[in-house]
Amino acid sequence: MIQHDVELKKFDLHTNDVLKRDFYKDRIVDVCPICESTWYIKYGFYNGIQRYKCKVCQKTFSRTTNSLWSYSKKNTRTWMEFTELMTENKTLEFCAEKLNISIGTAFYWRHKILQALSIDSIPDNLSGIVHVGKVIIKENFKGCRDAEIIASSTPRENIWVIGAKGQEDSMFIKPIFKHQWDRRAFNEKVYSKIEKNSYIAPYGDRYINSVATRHNRKKSIKVETEYRIRYLWPNLKKWLSIFHGVASKYLQRYISFFIIMNLDKVLDYMDLIYDRLFEGNRFIKTDEIRITNSPF
Repeated sequence: MIQHDVELKKFDLHTNDVLKRDFYKDRIVDVCPICESTWYIKYGFYNGIQRYKCKVCQKTFSRTTNSLWSYSKKNTRTWMEFTELMTENKTLEFCAEKLNISIGTAFYWRHKILQALSIDSIPDNLSGIVHVGKVIIKENFKGCRDAEIIASSTPRENIWVIGAKGQEDSMFIKPIFKHQWDRRAFNEKVYSKIEKNSYIAPYGDRYINSVATRHNRKKSIKVETEYRIRYLWPNLKKWLSIFHGVASKYLQRYISFFIIMNLDKVLDYMDLIYDRLFEGNRFIKTDEIRITNSPF
């Protein structure tokens, strides 16, 4: 007797298994993700994906352990579609309705991806001609249960976001400090990344101008304008408006996505998945997504 599968449900399940195996086939396992031991053995397959067993902690794991989609009950195709919708800047409401998931799930998925992207979005150093600018953003209490009370009783502070771009195809954009210029925080978090033999091109701020003057030692060269830093404020403002405001505690996560979308390299959602979301340990527990304390 032949059973018909008119809605192709079995086909979808098969497709999702194939996609999952394809995604994880090149993911490298160096250590046990539980105890970080290098003493482990192969321990069979599950759904076509190699499993391992640690000889120290006796735990089993696979190439999917601690990856972005670990422990998710939704299939791989749904995650891929959600990532594509994110690259199109679709709202949470649109994503939830399109994929038949709840608003809460869409929120957590967005932040799982944003957190994964933020892991390596900031370059380790800046070299060559380093363009440096700043944006001042008012503190935002979006999502806080007592947001109106806090906003009325506590004045919203200025958050200083520093942007820098060297010769690498990466950008440094990060909230550094609140209220007013903090030279120590700037030196520790930004200037320490700029190589000594580089040249700093400042944009529109007297404090950054003074840093550039000292660093360049009165040397002057002709520099082409880096428009991504020169017009960082209007570009970032337009980006954040897509999300109808971003809570300050989550600002760095959204900026990480902004950075990737503004690199020279052209990425689509498949590039984003392969190049950015499947490297290393990208897993974050749901209860760790909501940040309770201010990051500043």
